This record gives sequence, C-alpha cells and structure tokens, in this order.
Amino acid sequence: MLLKKWVALLMVVLFMVSVFAGCGGGQPKQEGPQQTEQGKPEEDKPGGASQDNKQAGELRLAADWPYPFHGNPFGAGGIGGAWWFAYEPFAYYIPKTGEYIPRLAESWDVDGNKVTVHLRKDAKFSDGEPFTSKDVVNTVNFIQAIWQWPYEIEAVEAADDYTVVFTLRSTSFLHTLLTDGGIASLAPAHVYGDFSEAAKEVAELGRQIYYKQVEGQEIPEDMKSEYDEKANKLREQINAFAPFNKLGKLPVVGAFAPVKVTQSEMALEANKYHWTYSQMKIHRVIFKKWSSNEFVWASLISGEVDAAHPSMPKDVVDQLSTLNPNLKIVTVSDLSDIALVFNFRRPLFKDVNLRKAIAHILEKDKVRDVSVWQANSYGEYAHGILKSMEEQWVEQDTLQKLTKYTADVAAAEKILLDAGYKKQGNTWYQPNGQPVAFTLSVYGPHNDWVLAAREVVQQLNNFGFKVEMQIIPEGMRDQVMRGGDYDAAIEFGSAWWGFPHPLTGYQRLYNGDVSKITEFPAKEKYSTPWGELSPYDLTLELQENLRNDEARAKEIIQQLIYITNEYLPVIPLYEKVLPIYYNDGHRIEGWPAVEDAVWSLAPGGIERIYNLLIGTGKLAPAAK
Repeated sequence: MLLKKWVALLMVVLFMVSVFAGCGGGQPKQEGPQQTEQGKPEEDKPGGASQDNKQAGELRLAADWPYPFHGNPFGAGGIGGAWWFAYEPFAYYIPKTGEYIPRLAESWDVDGNKVTVHLRKDAKFSDGEPFTSKDVVNTVNFIQAIWQWPYEIEAVEAADDYTVVFTLRSTSFLHTLLTDGGIASLAPAHVYGDFSEAAKEVAELGRQIYYKQVEGQEIPEDMKSEYDEKANKLREQINAFAPFNKLGKLPVVGAFAPVKVTQSEMALEANKYHWTYSQMKIHRVIFKKWSSNEFVWASLISGEVDAAHPSMPKDVVDQLSTLNPNLKIVTVSDLSDIALVFNFRRPLFKDVNLRKAIAHILEKDKVRDVSVWQANSYGEYAHGILKSMEEQWVEQDTLQKLTKYTADVAAAEKILLDAGYKKQGNTWYQPNGQPVAFTLSVYGPHNDWVLAAREVVQQLNNFGFKVEMQIIPEGMRDQVMRGGDYDAAIEFGSAWWGFPHPLTGYQRLYNGDVSKITEFPAKEKYSTPWGELSPYDLTLELQENLRNDEARAKEIIQQLIYITNEYLPVIPLYEKVLPIYYNDGHRIEGWPAVEDAVWSLAPGGIERIYNLLIGTGKLAPAAK
C-alpha cells in the first residue's frame, strides 16, 4: 500500500514536471539580465535554443538561488547552486585518497606559517580578463571585511602577478586556505575595484580588533567606532551592488557562468577562457528549482534532471530499476554524524555511569532505520571517528582498549546498580533518590532528527527512564542550544566539515561548536592508558603537531579516541550520508564507478564533482 501511495504521488509530480518543462516553469516573461543576455535576440541567446540543441552537451541539475538574481556572492543568498561552477578554490581535496587536485593553484610551498601559492597562468575570467594575484588579495580583503572571516590569515600579499604569499596564525588552516571556495576568486579586482580600498581598511581594522580580543586586550573605543562606521558603510554599498544587473553578466573565473535566471530555472554556460574548456563535452548546465525533495526525485525518475541528492523513501528506491532503469545511486559519507548530546550544566549528566548506561540502552540501528535509513550506524563505539573513516584512523591496539557499547539492557542495568541507582517498579532512580527524568530537545524543521528523537525517547522510556520530547521551533535552534536551555538534544556531533580529519571533529567536541553548547569539562584530566590527560590540551597539541610531527599527531589521535569513547561527551547515533542519484546513459554518460574515490568530494559542495567530471571530459552527451 505504501508503494502504491508513492507511485500515485509520482504520477502527479511527473505531470507537474512535464507542465513545467513545457511552459518554461510557468513564469511570466521578464526583460533584463535576469532573463536574457543583453544585446541578443531571444532565438540566438543561450536560453532560447531549440529543445534538441539544448539537450546536446547539457547537464541538468537541481538547486536553489536568490531571485531576482543579483550575482553578488556577498549578497543575500549568494549565487545559489552556481557557486562551485562559478568560483574556483586553489585545489580540490579527495577525502577517500587524501589527494589534492590543483585548480587555481599550480603548486604551493609551506615554510612555517608562510604559505606561498603559485597561481596557474592560464586562468581567465569569463569576460577574458586574466586572473592574477591581485584578485586573490582583493578577495581576501573582501571576505574579511564583509564576513569577518578568516582572521586565521594574518596577511596576504602579491609577490608578483602569479605568486601570493599568505601569513597564517596556524598551519592547521592550510587545508581550508587551499580548498575553500570563497578565499581565492569571489571578488575580481576589475569588478569590485570601486570598493577595494574601503574593504582593505575594514579588513585591517577587523584583524587588529580580533587579535586584541584573542589576547585579552581592551579594545579602544575610537578603534571600535571607526570600525563600525567604515564596516557598516561598506556593507551597505556591497549589499546594494548587483553585478549581474549592472554589467549584464557575471564575470567568473570558474568553468561556468550564469547567463539566464528565472524563478524556476538557472542556465549556466561554459567559460570559453577556462583552462579545461578544450576538454569539455558539456557546455551548458541547467538548474531546476529545488522546490521540494518530492519534486526533485520525481524529476530524476522522469529523466528531467540528470543528477541530484534528494531524500528518497526506501520503497521508492527499491523500485528504481522498474521506475527508471537508467537511474543509479551511490552513497557517500556527508562527513558528519548525528548524536545525542548532553547539557553538562545539568548535574544528572555529569555522571559518566549514566551516559554509559544510555550508550548500552540505545539500539542505534533502529534509530537509524526510522530516521535516515541509508546512514552508517554506530553499533559498538563512540570514539569520535566517523564510521567510514574508522579503519583509516583507529589503530587495532587502540580498538582493543575501548569499551564496546552494544545494545545490552543487562549491561546498562549492572552499570547503574553498581553506581547506586535503583529501580522501583518501572522507574529508575538516581543515588540521590530523584527519578532519572529529563527532556530531549530536537529542532522541529529537521524531520529526520525528530524521527530519531522519538525513537530515542521511546527506547529510554521502555528501559525505565522518564523522558519527554521537546520541539525547538524554527529559527530558535541557536538560541536554545547556545543558551543551554535544554537537558539533552539531538544535534550534529563529530563533524569533519572543512577539513576532513579527526582534528576537526575533536575541535568541535572539546573547544569548538559542540563544546560551547554542552560545556563538557574538556580542560579536566581523565584517566587513560597513557596517564592523566586533558582532551582540550590534546586537541591544541594535535593542531600544532599536525604537520611537523606526524608520529606524535597519530599518538594524540589514539589518546583522543580513547577519551571520547570512555567518557562520552556525546553518544553518536549514525553517520550522516549523502545519497547521490544519477541518470546513466539517458542523456549523459561517463559517470564514475560507484567505488570511485571522486564521489567522496561531494560533502560541502557536490557541484565540484560535476565540475571536475566535465572539465576532465569524462561526462559527455549519451551516444544516440
């Protein structure tokens, strides 16, 4: 019956897809650069080609974008799904292999805190202007001025047209410097030149204030006033700047530039000056509006979209071979996990025995199955290493030292009884005589989190705790979590976004985002096989030894693995994954094999995969 329901829904949505495809999304025709390239009759424009010509060398995806489209990466909504096609980092990074693939950089040298990036000399913007170190310096000034980030860059200078020298506060920022899509190319000097001097001043003032704050110095009032005045004026000017409207185009250094944007569709055309242009067999990218998951997976099944990553019901996925034999799926880690986190301001959760009992009570496979059925389950360990990365980072000798948290009610009962807890009737009581009772908070708009929370609450109540679920309203997540207005919650735990490395996850747990909401006592010392150790201190030491002492870094990781597993700052439930669906051979062919490491590039910017495959000539129109 459930499958029939989804198939019936599919039929309705497929009809809507066909309607949208046949009438241009049903949007009224508008003039101006949002709709057309200036100076060309409609039939000659990239968006006005015949249907047959449109399908040749065209990749269709799904995304979101701001409308009316302004083309300003610093404006509201940025440029939406076009981001990774329009802007280039210095390099791509393949987490599965640890390989860096040069993009705007040909190479880079590291000397202490100095990083010298050698730019490729054949990079040009889509309007033909050369890409030089001046554009990099300008971009860094702009992102520090507008976003107040990344102050990890203390200084940046153009040694010559194709050499940029960065001074970093710590070399642990090197990976982000190389791979972040915003550091190298957002603000071309020839487009944002009118604001460059102001951005440079605001960036410099912002850095000075930030470094004084970090060092505990008092900020002079005149410095704060000067910064506020100049920063506010610059933001007003930048927010009002719409290069797509003013110039009638968006000059980008990436492989594709937006040329036509409506509410329902965005068209990108290949940058003929891009260094990969001669290898491209796809010269056009079309984004359909990601209005809902149902619309996207229906568009995939109908073949209207070539690739996307929506959440699909299991019964529909099981029938893909019937619904669309061309539709394939590959599932990769999203480099994060969903966890049960505790508020350590509450005395209840300061008892590690209670946390260990909960780790034994929870049947994590059930939590995963009702929440995100394709996710990687954490069956035995809670060591802070993503399940998909466990073999790479957890040494066998360490693994043998760790407690296994299998679903074992008897083990949970023994832990509690040994710690002085008692069960009277169907209710467990603390050693102080109070019942084990708390609320489990969960952010309402995240449906999968809500499903996970319900299952966790049910399992804990069945065991004999008194747990209630509390929904955090939309827009209130940060206020509730950072304000500590919760007992326990479903949240992201050890996420490896940005730099896919254990350091990133442990920073979150012990001196980053998670530690700020949980207030786990990370500065305290905990008993380990290596002696009394502080996870806070270990994380700082790992950051410093990451590149200059690999042997010590590996040892620190094993120590953090042990502390995390045995003292449970959080209890991971499952590793979030990204299911990627693609139509193989329908209109596009050349997709990588499911086991190809390139798929691991997806988290944090899946469009990079498509861009890389197009630029290397692997994706091509399917042979008819």
